[in-house]
Amino acid sequence: MPPAPEPFHLLIADAAPPRLEGDPIPALPPLPTLDALLTHMRQADIIEADDDCPATPFEMALARAHRLPGAPGRVPWAAFESGIAGTPCAWFKPCHWQLGMGHAQLIESAALALTEDESRALLAAVRPLLAEDGVTLTRTRPDAWLAQGELLRGLSAWSMRRAQQQTLAPEMLAQAPTPTQNAHLRRLQAELQMLLHDHPVNEARERARRYPVNALWIDGAGALEALLPPDPHVEVESRLADLPPEASLEQFHAAWQAIDGSSLTRLRRVLDGGGDARLTLCGPRRAITCAPARGLGARISRIVKPLRFQNLYQQL
Repeated sequence: MPPAPEPFHLLIADAAPPRLEGDPIPALPPLPTLDALLTHMRQADIIEADDDCPATPFEMALARAHRLPGAPGRVPWAAFESGIAGTPCAWFKPCHWQLGMGHAQLIESAALALTEDESRALLAAVRPLLAEDGVTLTRTRPDAWLAQGELLRGLSAWSMRRAQQQTLAPEMLAQAPTPTQNAHLRRLQAELQMLLHDHPVNEARERARRYPVNALWIDGAGALEALLPPDPHVEVESRLADLPPEASLEQFHAAWQAIDGSSLTRLRRVLDGGGDARLTLCGPRRAITCAPARGLGARISRIVKPLRFQNLYQQL
């Protein structure tokens, strides 16, 4: 008898796209593989995010899948993704705060489309100021710089993705555990904004009618006591999340059908082989995890009340 296949946990980011209250949910294309999968699965877990939650349902589900410590907003993503233990870390992400009449909106790093040269020049400008406060910066990619230092210990921070979905408020900024550390952090953020304001990179961007980088968003702060390798059986399907905001319904359908014919097909093979096949569908409000329906009670429940993607989709 062949051995059961390796476990496979697939998380689909933005399985239902963000939408305003009252907006209709986009129609779905035929998804035969997903429909067939769900006839053999049960709902195993649900994660909900209220308006005050500092992380998206997808971020919370992914942290749980990798067994990361910390409540939402305190998960040490930077340390985990960089493979660093024992040192407080955070992502410093170049961004733009769009100020309006009585409100502010976060324009996230990807929308700025920073070039390699722009990113390097801005990092070189802010690095000495951060070094004065014991924070070192390492450039990992144009839109995210790895920060390390004791000033980052114990921070609670809204994720950039979550903050982008709402009007900016002071409580969304990274918060330190003590008043002294918090005042230190606020002073540093104000000095960074002043330093960025007149930088030649930003002056050139404004002349080209592009958003200047007027702030750095602190994200994924925290420390790991010991190295924690990613779970090799966890995979993220990001084709829906990678769609641009102006994507058409046809592009949305094409992305879903591509997922149905690839990642979900592999998950179906694991399930058919008797393996631990888990599927987490992530939307703006909830992340729902489905697992194989095994055992008499689960099989009866599956027959009496089978899972339907249309029902799950409306909950996301």
